[in-house]
Amino acid sequence: MTTYNIYVDGACPNNGKPNAKAGWGALLINPQGDTLELAGPVPFDQTQTNGRAELLAALMAIRRCKPGMPITVISDSDYVVKGATEWLPGWKARGWKKADKKPVEHADLWSLIDQLMQTRDIRFLWVRGHSGNAGNERADALACRGARGERIEALTKAAS
Repeated sequence: MTTYNIYVDGACPNNGKPNAKAGWGALLINPQGDTLELAGPVPFDQTQTNGRAELLAALMAIRRCKPGMPITVISDSDYVVKGATEWLPGWKARGWKKADKKPVEHADLWSLIDQLMQTRDIRFLWVRGHSGNAGNERADALACRGARGERIEALTKAAS
């Protein structure tokens, strides 16, 4: 393998309601086959939504990859994948507005992801959620733990 593969997911019980608590999770697999599991809650002073959690997962994971190596971000979120691969150029051209002239949700995170995309070789790939993809299932489990307030950073070295 010559690239980082990152599986990302977000979780938000009670999404869109006042008592929502969101969390993010990511499984990174580096070119040597080592894995890093990351998870955490969406900070309490930020919007508690699944969309924000999904973006935080991608952002936090990309930041952990060494510069100069290609990255594939794998997500079951159309919002993340289509946002990065289709919608982002239009949002920027319209001053961070959607086609309907409403502000882009989570523009602060999209802007940070966009900055990383300008300097890194990042590809986004969609996978069907809850379909048995081991990396996606692990990212989902990590995101659920993040939504419960857990912070995780666990490295597992590949067998030599």
